[in-house]
Amino acid sequence: MSVLSRIESMKNELSLSEKKLFVFMEEHPEKVPSMTASQLADATGISAPTVVRFAKKTGFASLTDLKIQLSAETGLRQNPHEKLGYADVELNEPFQAITSKLSHNAQITLTETANLLDEALMVAATDLLAARERIFVCGIGASSLIAQDIQQKWTRLGKIVIFENDYNLLLPQLVKYEKKSVLWVISNSGHTPEMVHLAEFATGKKIPIISLTRFGNNPLSKLADVPLQVSRAKEANRRSAATNSIIAHLLAVDVLFYVFLSKNERMARNIYESRQAIADFREKYL
Repeated sequence: MSVLSRIESMKNELSLSEKKLFVFMEEHPEKVPSMTASQLADATGISAPTVVRFAKKTGFASLTDLKIQLSAETGLRQNPHEKLGYADVELNEPFQAITSKLSHNAQITLTETANLLDEALMVAATDLLAARERIFVCGIGASSLIAQDIQQKWTRLGKIVIFENDYNLLLPQLVKYEKKSVLWVISNSGHTPEMVHLAEFATGKKIPIISLTRFGNNPLSKLADVPLQVSRAKEANRRSAATNSIIAHLLAVDVLFYVFLSKNERMARNIYESRQAIADFREKYL
């Protein structure tokens, strides 16, 4: 995700001092890479430690990391033909323009998410999924599509995967199998009330939680034992449902799935066996 786009998407989470720094970065992106923390502090009327904390809060390893990435983007912007940001689809756009914009947006989302995925967290998630007997996966709205994809993938590996958003059915099962279960909760914002309260319930029962949200501070990630995060993808103004955020979440699930396969060869063989079972059924009955 571009530096300025990433920070803009987190604007509501910034303090007043941090917002001052962001405004300065927007107005002078070409100057920031060559400035020290002290110089940035003097230019914006904030403290140097605040500048350093700002870089880490917005997802960069250090202020130097932030400046390097911003410098690279500033160089790209010198090319007027370079497409950097998300492009919204307008009314009465021709077919080719819609296709080009949506594919461009998808590529940005995939690249940003790939850069954000944390290997250590991915490995921790695979270990947790392998160690627990039952995987309870939850997500509402567009996130339910991601939950169904998770259920389809891990079920074919031979895992017991329960996708259930009816709390009257879900909570008794969590209580019954609390020592054998892991709860995987999906919410792009990380603020979906139903998912946050469900995670709080699981925390009280000491059931480990994997969360899948967009990048940034949010209640669900804070509750999770393994907080997986993806790009804060922008969506078109004229849309009926999430588009780019679904692409980001599906990529994260796919990456985790293949990391899991690489560490669990025995379960990987279940895929070929299930595929053969389906082929045999079709040959016999269809």
